[in-house]
Amino acid sequence: MDKRAISYFLPLLAAMFWHALAHAEAIPVGDRVSFHVEASREVQNDQVSAVLQAQAEDRDAAKLADEINRTMSWALQQVKTGKGVMPQSGNYRTYPVYEDRKIVRWRGVQELHLESRDVEALSRLLGSLQARLQIQSMQFSVSTGTRDAIEDELIAEALDAFRKRASLIAKSLKASGYALLDINIGGAGRPPVVPMRMESAARVSAASVAPPAVEQGSSSISVQVSGSIHLLRE
Repeated sequence: MDKRAISYFLPLLAAMFWHALAHAEAIPVGDRVSFHVEASREVQNDQVSAVLQAQAEDRDAAKLADEINRTMSWALQQVKTGKGVMPQSGNYRTYPVYEDRKIVRWRGVQELHLESRDVEALSRLLGSLQARLQIQSMQFSVSTGTRDAIEDELIAEALDAFRKRASLIAKSLKASGYALLDINIGGAGRPPVVPMRMESAARVSAASVAPPAVEQGSSSISVQVSGSIHLLRE
């Protein structure tokens, strides 16, 4: 910002500051009350995501890459046979393994991220993929659409609770009423993460791997409303 712009805005900002300060000082400290309320709800998780890894080791880096690429191609084909599961390729890392400060072989890992709103379909798919991939984690959550709808309802509930609390405070402190000074709305709630046991890197037959037993559970969604009121005196 150049000097002319600064010289223009500084007086304006100063005037706004002193106006706000004067307004705040006009309200006695005892007549300003700050508080917060919260509305929350337990919501059934309706979305699940999983992270799997294709792992391999080989003395030849080219053969290693080929094996991981083949495994991931096979996995993506398995995903395509199902319905309602969205795949996304993740990190791909290749690094050397040392012994006596010498590279003796190469190790590679590629991730596959899966997401679905059909828990049973994803569970069945994981049972098939475990024949050649290892499950790293699963996470259950509330989908964005459901969360937005629930938060809209909770905002209305929290604002109603704020108004009732403000009226109660004004009545209890013998005020004739109240005026709203400021208000803030915030949300909270995090999906639980369910860690899965690392499987052995040894290959197993697809028929020997049962689908993982899962329970999608629920998540707590909450909305907080905080603010300040000015108690009115007759």
